[in-house]
Amino acid sequence: MSNQETMKSLKLFFSLDKELKYINEMNKAGWKLVYIKGGCVYHFEKTEPNEYFTILHAATKEKVMEISAFAAQCGYQSVPHTMDGVGDFLYLTGKKAEVSPEFVCEAPEKTESAKRIYHRFRTLSIIFIALSVLLILENILITGMRMTDPEASVAITVFSVLFMLFTAVYLAMGVYVLVLTAKARRNYKQLQKESEIYE
Repeated sequence: MSNQETMKSLKLFFSLDKELKYINEMNKAGWKLVYIKGGCVYHFEKTEPNEYFTILHAATKEKVMEISAFAAQCGYQSVPHTMDGVGDFLYLTGKKAEVSPEFVCEAPEKTESAKRIYHRFRTLSIIFIALSVLLILENILITGMRMTDPEASVAITVFSVLFMLFTAVYLAMGVYVLVLTAKARRNYKQLQKESEIYE
């Protein structure tokens, strides 16, 4: 849904890299991110093409307000979202001509941000694995019921097939999250190693 000055876009991202790429592609097209609702509804307002860019920074909840204030002094605007006060991700938008894309230049802060992103994906991976095990067990139970009752109703058979398809899709999503977790871990470890070298 859009009009001349504002636009809403419904998107769901598991990958933070892809999310940032999308936001900055919108910036290049002349749409500045102003709000994120529910983690999937992106609100934009019309600006000059390629005027703004957006970065992501992760910090402890205790430091979010402090970093937001510091970012404002550096010319950034903290993009509000429905996880404000709960989450630990900061979406920071600034004019290209006025701010540096390297908002945080100190290695410890970069490492801490990468660590928090990795931990977020690791938690998500654990949840996916646990639910995947439950879904597999449920599939085994349903298949067992069908095998012990050859005259099982058509409804049960259809439900069983649909449930198996759902489980397969869910497992594929779980594998994707595990890949993202491994990528976040590699990034964190690399920054940690670089930080140790310069200490």
